[in-house]
Amino acid sequence: MSMQVPPDLDPAVRRLISEGRFRDESEIVAEGIRLVLKRDQLEKDIQEGLNALDAGNRIPASDVYAEARRRVAAIADEQRR
Repeated sequence: MSMQVPPDLDPAVRRLISEGRFRDESEIVAEGIRLVLKRDQLEKDIQEGLNALDAGNRIPASDVYAEARRRVAAIADEQRR
């Protein structure tokens, strides 16, 4: 696959590579795709939750907070890798 980096993003791409955060442009693109997929899943999960609330399905706040803490910990673990 071939792609062109928009001129306004080129400095950011070069900076990310020079800082050692990514080896090359393809790693940046791959990370961007992963982030879009995660965002899409999050939006889907939020909509499912809203639909459940509209249907009268409620979850105790303590369960919600426990799940939120679990997810935040998982994200933190993933970012450390």
